[in-house]
Amino acid sequence: MSYKVLRDTEARVIAAMGKGVIPRGGESFILGAADLEDKWLPRTDYLLSRMPLLTRIGIRLAVRLLNYAWPLLYLRDLKAMTSMDEYELTEMFHIIEHSNAPGPASLLIVKILVFPAFYGLQEVKGAIGYKEKFPNHPDFEGLKD
Repeated sequence: MSYKVLRDTEARVIAAMGKGVIPRGGESFILGAADLEDKWLPRTDYLLSRMPLLTRIGIRLAVRLLNYAWPLLYLRDLKAMTSMDEYELTEMFHIIEHSNAPGPASLLIVKILVFPAFYGLQEVKGAIGYKEKFPNHPDFEGLKD
């Protein structure tokens, strides 16, 4: 898939981050980020395309750096997030969330890139029972390219 801002490597890293913070098969929510990856990743790309150039470049560099830094720092392993399975990713993000500073603060980049795009999908809203207070106009066609 082609994106406006993201390169394939960065898209794979963000997809791996999504798998780690929104795993499949929860008790109250079955869907995971991996199930709808082809729908929420373009929304993340669109979000990045609307950011200032320096912010966009900084986030892209941070994503590439964190692909190797987080497994090394928190799992003591030299492999990239893109080569880890969903269970390992979830375990790593749990460790990061409960670590000392700046670990939990560094998770904000994941939350900014994954959560709005994933939880904004109609399938997800329906699955969690979310009712919009201000729904989109019926003529709304979606994101503009």
